[in-house]
Amino acid sequence: MNADLAALTTPSALSSHDLFYVHLDERRRSLTLGFTAQEGHEGHEFFLAFTDVRNVSVHGWGPPGRKNVRLERTETGVTASVEAPGSSLSFEAVDVTVPRTRSFPVVPRSE
Repeated sequence: MNADLAALTTPSALSSHDLFYVHLDERRRSLTLGFTAQEGHEGHEFFLAFTDVRNVSVHGWGPPGRKNVRLERTETGVTASVEAPGSSLSFEAVDVTVPRTRSFPVVPRSE
């Protein structure tokens, strides 16, 4: 896990981003999470791709938004948990990468 990914394992590092995408590929045993955040007039989006995923547990699921997301590096890989009122997702994976990031302008809302 490189330094950028290591920073994501600090408590609440991912919880300050909106989780808008979850994709579980059973054939490839992978799971991808997509996050977005806005700072001023700039939006940021990134994806985390987990490989050799196992012990997946899903209970309910709510709309995209802020969730309590935790990643932890273990001797055998990575454990992840995502929680929000009425829903949870947890799993273990051998590794995690950041396959895609992008920044984009955000048009301010007129009030």
